[in-house]
Amino acid sequence: MKKRIRVVVVGCGYFGQKRVQACLQASSSIQLMGVVDLNKQKAKQIGTKYKIAFDTTLSGVLKKISCDAAVIAVPNVYHTSCTIEALSQGLHVLCEKPLAPTSRDADSIVRAAKRYKRFVKTGSNHRFFPSIQKAHELVHQGTIGKILLFKGSIGNNGEHVKNDWFWDKRLSGGGTVIDNGCHLIDIARWFMGDFTTCVGSVGSVYWKKTLVEDTGTGIFTTKQNQQAIISCSWTQWTGYMTIEIWGGKGYILIDSKNGDWLIVGNKDNTHIKKYDVSSIDPSSYQKELEYFASCIQKNTQPLPDVFDGAAVIHLIESVYKSAKEKKEIHI
Repeated sequence: MKKRIRVVVVGCGYFGQKRVQACLQASSSIQLMGVVDLNKQKAKQIGTKYKIAFDTTLSGVLKKISCDAAVIAVPNVYHTSCTIEALSQGLHVLCEKPLAPTSRDADSIVRAAKRYKRFVKTGSNHRFFPSIQKAHELVHQGTIGKILLFKGSIGNNGEHVKNDWFWDKRLSGGGTVIDNGCHLIDIARWFMGDFTTCVGSVGSVYWKKTLVEDTGTGIFTTKQNQQAIISCSWTQWTGYMTIEIWGGKGYILIDSKNGDWLIVGNKDNTHIKKYDVSSIDPSSYQKELEYFASCIQKNTQPLPDVFDGAAVIHLIESVYKSAKEKKEIHI
């Protein structure tokens, strides 16, 4: 039996607590050793509840325990400093998406990962949705041929981020594009490869008090002129994600608004198959952590890696730049 990967979770807010729960659910491969939060009471509450170490700093908690990896789940603005500190302590890192609030910060993490020779995995739990896993399998098998067009929509009603740090660009780096859109941009790159140009549009349509966008769209193009059109918003009242993938031989449609399912059809629309994966346990955070642990055990780089995470941030910035300058951006 392989040794479990010893993990510390940095951040005890909403996403930090989700990561803590995922660590506990992945107990066959993950051993949760401790938590860190600047709010001592939050850290103490979780540490006491699960009988693990806690502290207000990573260096402090590492004086009490030994770890192999850190999960960074703090507001975006702190991703860079927390990730680099963890790497400097000899830990592998899973950093919650987005990798960083700016491309400059993301590039700093890339350099740190090289310097300290540790793995950095960008958080990407959506890759572990059953429907996305099935779609990637079908695309890889060539079921729909070469992808010609990827269209995705993602978002929520905005209540979850209302009046929180997500509304403060200094802390978040942006609005729904960096919050929600990063998921679909990552998936589009996973399916299609790199993009070379972008046209973007962003705006505040409903949540007028926020200084970041509540609606945004990016049109990305590859060297082969394949397109990915990605829209996101904090005004999708029913949530959450739909994807259309159109290939030279057929298509895949994904809908997570009502369960989780996908439809696969051929070019002539004469053979259509529906996969309802709603009954599969949607434990994407647990599956992602188990995959992360497995890669560390095998000494192989988990994906998406630090370069993928940085590439997504560069694409997000191209959306913002295009919207501001009202022109196509070459990446």
